[in-house]
Amino acid sequence: MPFAVARSSRATLVEQVAEGLRRAIDSGFYKPGDVLPTTRGLAAALGVSRIVTRAAVRELAEAGLINPKPSVGSVVLGRHGKLWRGNVIFVQRDDGRVWYVNVFTAALRARLVKAGWLFTEAATVPEPDGTTDTSELELHITHPAALAVTMFDNPPAEKLLSRSGLPFVTLGKADRCKLKGCVGHIDFDRTAAAPMLAAVAKRAGVRTALEFGVRPKRKSDVSAAFAAAGIRLSHKIMRQPALSMAPASFWKAARDEFSSWTKSALPDLVYFTDDNICAGAVAAFAASGVRVPEDVRVATWANCGNEPPFGKDIDRMALDPAADAELVAEALLARLEGDTRPIDFDVKPRFFKGYTI
Repeated sequence: MPFAVARSSRATLVEQVAEGLRRAIDSGFYKPGDVLPTTRGLAAALGVSRIVTRAAVRELAEAGLINPKPSVGSVVLGRHGKLWRGNVIFVQRDDGRVWYVNVFTAALRARLVKAGWLFTEAATVPEPDGTTDTSELELHITHPAALAVTMFDNPPAEKLLSRSGLPFVTLGKADRCKLKGCVGHIDFDRTAAAPMLAAVAKRAGVRTALEFGVRPKRKSDVSAAFAAAGIRLSHKIMRQPALSMAPASFWKAARDEFSSWTKSALPDLVYFTDDNICAGAVAAFAASGVRVPEDVRVATWANCGNEPPFGKDIDRMALDPAADAELVAEALLARLEGDTRPIDFDVKPRFFKGYTI
């Protein structure tokens, strides 16, 4: 069978069998004109009763997906719309969505769907006790799929996919996944534009800088580039607000933090790891009479198309989610079309020169 049922699932057995058969038809596992296994055969293969399989088959017949014929069986009619070439499972951690991820996912979905591939999202959910709930992904991989993709670090999902035998690609990890079944890695390298930023800062006479944000020091965007340029860098991690993924929360927290800073306490340059944090700090500077760039130079991380209003054109390093999704989609489609070479490349930000350094 191209799918299985999970008795631990919240969905009923009838719902799972009906959905499994729908996906098998949508993905092309069962094509128009094929005859489904008998209800007895389905029951034996899935480990359920014939009451369950009869109800599921009846549901598909009522939906117009199959035509039960006496002495023949349930003939697949297929859907009257698009016939999918296969299914791609896209896996994310359900720990808060940011604008970049939302736009990237939407653009990737649009590109793959346009090429004829069904795009199914699955989430892994971090639990308070430190474990991760992978039940949604477990259910999805019981259905036919051609490829899975994990977004950013997701070891529980990667281990589950490796055990399942479904080939998968990782996005955003610092190091390539070495698990069996991983057929590619795409690195989201936040540091790629840092040498350009450091060079601009050095030409402007910057000697001291502060990296400020919610990212820990070990994930610094600019440390290596600033050290190579001879700029002394310190780090400060902002206390993360309760609504940690809300831009307004970042803005307010940064405004409150910098409202008490004086000119004498500031380094030559402050680099912000988030553009909403930067916007809040710039607002605090303006309110307290600290001028940018005369009193302090400013640079930030940003996302193309979603920069908050700064009042000035900020020097920034930025990723473009729509353009990045296009690059990733091309690599995935090449793999889906039969290219067996490992996927291995970087998605890189660009440096945009403003008027704050």
